[in-house]
Amino acid sequence: MQTKSAQPRGPNFLARAVARIGLSIRSKLLISFLGITCLLVGVALFGLNALQQANERTGLLIHDQQRIQYFNGIYGALAELNSLVLALHVPNDNRIWQDGGFFNGLTENIDDRVDTLKIFIGRGVRRFGKLGMPDEGNISALREDLGEIKKVAQNISQFGRNKESQRAAEFGLKKMFDPVRAMQRDTYTIVRQIEQEMSNRGKITATAYLTSRQNILAAALAAVGSALLLGFSISSSLLWPITRIRSALGQLAGGGFDQRIEVPNRDELGALAGHVNDTSARLGALYNEVEVQKEELAGWNAALEDKVADQMIEIERTSRLRRFLPAQVADLIVGSEDETEVLRSRRAEVTVLFADLRGFTSFANSAAPAEVMGALNAFHGACGPLIEAHGGTLERFLGDGVMVLFGAPVSVEDAAERAVALAREMQVAVRKALKPLVEQGYQIGCGIGIGTGPATVGQIGFDGRRDYSAIGPAPNLAARLCDFAKDGQILISHSTVWQIEVPTKPAGKFDLKGIGDAVAAFELA
Repeated sequence: MQTKSAQPRGPNFLARAVARIGLSIRSKLLISFLGITCLLVGVALFGLNALQQANERTGLLIHDQQRIQYFNGIYGALAELNSLVLALHVPNDNRIWQDGGFFNGLTENIDDRVDTLKIFIGRGVRRFGKLGMPDEGNISALREDLGEIKKVAQNISQFGRNKESQRAAEFGLKKMFDPVRAMQRDTYTIVRQIEQEMSNRGKITATAYLTSRQNILAAALAAVGSALLLGFSISSSLLWPITRIRSALGQLAGGGFDQRIEVPNRDELGALAGHVNDTSARLGALYNEVEVQKEELAGWNAALEDKVADQMIEIERTSRLRRFLPAQVADLIVGSEDETEVLRSRRAEVTVLFADLRGFTSFANSAAPAEVMGALNAFHGACGPLIEAHGGTLERFLGDGVMVLFGAPVSVEDAAERAVALAREMQVAVRKALKPLVEQGYQIGCGIGIGTGPATVGQIGFDGRRDYSAIGPAPNLAARLCDFAKDGQILISHSTVWQIEVPTKPAGKFDLKGIGDAVAAFELA
């Protein structure tokens, strides 16, 4: 049973909204970068605008200072002019009027000061007019008053130079003195007004500075907050699906093929989640198929184990049968449905071949054990393949001899011919195998006896060891003929000769123990 691990907490509403935007991750990141950049640029432009406004207010304050200096200059010039006028208007001092030179000098000085003020005021009009200052009306009024003073000064100078009317001059001095004082008062009032405007503008500038600083700080905080919110939303819309995909892949690696991912993304991560779901579904289907196949394979393995066990039994049977039967006979018996039926005890017509080494007893007494065992192995090694090649049934090894059956357990029509052919080839093979011992001086050879007749065949032994054997006249006859056979001689019974077409010659009559006197035998020519 698969256990589900804790799923990561879902993103907030804004992150889900960002995830549902049908754009690629690269486009989302690019747009977020551009958005944050625009916020920063907006904050910078807002700050620059506030700085520009502060500079403009500072410029206005500087202009106000210049205006104050300008009107203070006018005020000072008027004060000097007023002093000159007062110098002319000295009560009970007839010296001024009697000394024409002194009078003329004062009046010319007054005239020059008036001209200087006129020029100074004219420059102020041009200057402040260009700057757009609100003093053009005041300056124009001063110019008009100065024009009137200029006319009075000219009249006084004219009267003084002609010395015609002291009364007219005094009247003119009085007429000029009051306008000069009025211009001084107006100038002073203008200066106080400008100073008040400058104070109000300074307060406004200070308030605007504080407001701008607060606005800039608020805009910066808003931009930073917006950037953080946007960055958090973008990162959440990316990291949350990645965390879910990683969790699903971990469960998938642990065998949780029923896991599915639900993400709102409509970008590469959404496609990746879909691929993970498809992979999980396909792996789950494959896993179910594997489980079914596993059960089938378990059944097949059980059946195979039974079959292997049966085959091992058959192999054991085949190996056991091949110890004393030709390979083809053993395979025939194994392939039969009833082994006991083939190997059952019965009476059969068989041909039996006995082969025995001559001189082996004296050889064994004088030779080394290794040479004795080597001679036996050479003898059996030469005979064994030939027995199998001719279809004989190796009944048993008899130490330095062998017993071979033909016609049992499987009947053959040419049993005698097979036995004779085997005997001839055995003589050649055994002589070749024992040649090294003969060359060493040992008198050792092979004698063979062949008999044909009835015999009782079947299995003998016990549960741990069973052999197939033949008992009766034919085996006894072959054994007795083998006893009389000399080295290289093959003795054949009379019943065997009648079944072969091989040239033979009489070997004489032999008194065979247990069989009877004067038994005729033949040998191969």
